[in-house]
Amino acid sequence: MFKTLLSKIGLRSEAQPISAKPPETLAQLRDAVAARLRSEPEVQEVAIDPGNPAVLRVRLANSGSEAVTGTIDVTNVYGRLYTLRNDLDREAAIENLVQSVLVTVRRPELDLQHVFANIRFRQPGNEQDAATSLAKELAGDVAIVLQLDTPQSLVGLSRADLGERSVAEIRQAAQGNILREMSKLQEERVNDHMIAYRIDDNPPLTPAIVMTDEFWAMVDKNFPDGAFLILRQRDEVAVIDRKAPSALTTARQLIDMAKHRGVDFLSDRIFERRDGRLVAVTE
Repeated sequence: MFKTLLSKIGLRSEAQPISAKPPETLAQLRDAVAARLRSEPEVQEVAIDPGNPAVLRVRLANSGSEAVTGTIDVTNVYGRLYTLRNDLDREAAIENLVQSVLVTVRRPELDLQHVFANIRFRQPGNEQDAATSLAKELAGDVAIVLQLDTPQSLVGLSRADLGERSVAEIRQAAQGNILREMSKLQEERVNDHMIAYRIDDNPPLTPAIVMTDEFWAMVDKNFPDGAFLILRQRDEVAVIDRKAPSALTTARQLIDMAKHRGVDFLSDRIFERRDGRLVAVTE
């Protein structure tokens, strides 16, 4: 991914080939997802958003409780299929998306071995009531959320999902779990001043490494004078040597390109660590 983007700003010469003409439109993929959803008994209604070819609105039965409503956006799946990595099987991708929606009403058992504290975009005025939300503000436009790693997707946890367990117990388990996953962390030295990180077999967990001292020890070893952190994607983390020429400019270019592309975008802020805390940088 970095090889492709960096080539566009003159830092790399090689780029990953992408499909010149996708075999279907965004709306056609959305319609295929809608058809698959309608075959599930929990799905009461699927409505197409007339103003957005990527969006579906879904209503799900919830085991006697109030029905669950939500929005599905197929942009990320379409991007991975046809415009970014070209590394997904179409039918498997559709099935995975459908199952990730159904898991909201087919709640899996809370297994402490699979809970994680992860970083996601902070949404002011989130529909989740403050009394039930487990999200904590982190810095800039991102927050720490608690998630359960299921075979289909990472599922956000609320207080109602914890049962008799305390939030402290869940967070302690989450910390140990991400340290376990870091044994699979892949480090790509993009150039002398930049390193990209990715948990290869579970990329959406990658931002969680930022909340560990172990990750920052790796950064300090590589860039002892400090580093800027970018969290532009939900499946990668990158650091840029603070002393590198035009470090902030490079970070901003990479973030803006990812934001324009729109696939898996996370944050448009540049961060650094000060006194053990993540803070947004004033550009």
